[in-house]
Amino acid sequence: MDQFQAFIEKAKNDSGLMAKLDELGANDAKTDEIIKIAAEYGFTLTAADVDELRNTVKKGAELSEEELNGVSGGLPASGLTENRYDTTECAKIKEVQYRCVGFLAQFNCDHYAKHELKDGRFIQKCAMGCFYYYVDK
Repeated sequence: MDQFQAFIEKAKNDSGLMAKLDELGANDAKTDEIIKIAAEYGFTLTAADVDELRNTVKKGAELSEEELNGVSGGLPASGLTENRYDTTECAKIKEVQYRCVGFLAQFNCDHYAKHELKDGRFIQKCAMGCFYYYVDK
């Protein structure tokens, strides 16, 4: 996973790479496509690396109650985030979209939060008011 983390750090600072990842993510890229792009930038990823990350994404990120309460003013900058809010596009969505979580859920919008409740459900919330709903596990 170290290569993957280095690859993500590279993407964070390289707008060309980020554009390629956004395109891959928006088109639900296959594992071999992700590995190929990483190789073009000098990173060696395995199918197991990508699968591990996808499994992590499915489990969901957990926020503390304190972090969730802070969502009304925007998600605290923890990890890799960016403001993806677009008044035209976001107003049309009613649930989590690619723009909310980015490539393999590695580049969350600043306004997106997902929180696991004690009963096993998840709250998914946009601090800009686009959506707020519960999801069963």
